[in-house]
Amino acid sequence: MENKSKPERGVGFRMANVLVRFLPLLALCVGGTILSVFGSWRVVSPVSSMALLGMTVDATDISLLNELRGNHALNMGFGLLAWLALWRKELRSQALIGLTFCFGFYLTGRLVGVAIDGLPNADIQSGILTEAFLVTLSGLALLANSKTGPK
Repeated sequence: MENKSKPERGVGFRMANVLVRFLPLLALCVGGTILSVFGSWRVVSPVSSMALLGMTVDATDISLLNELRGNHALNMGFGLLAWLALWRKELRSQALIGLTFCFGFYLTGRLVGVAIDGLPNADIQSGILTEAFLVTLSGLALLANSKTGPK
């Protein structure tokens, strides 16, 4: 009986097969790391993390600090889900959807901000480019995972 579960490494094997299998793992690793690291840093220390971006946060405004921590805890959670999905195949589709939506809506919000408020500083502009790359990576990884993921 012929084993059809593994790709044959003969004439039919292509680099595209490797990319389709590797892309979701890359997106989960990169996206999960960025969201987990920056999310947790901004939960623990929102004043210093925003100062790195050239923004001043009033350390006495408890409501603002609470709002920043709450929003960034969501990022931290998506990052941890992405890391967990590296080992749990059944979570990969949901984690990739989460990454795609998270980075996609970040990018959307930033572009709306540019349209309404004008161009932000260089650090935020590099964030816009990074988020454009990450939403593309996550979206492509989601498509690749739909071809190889659990059915």
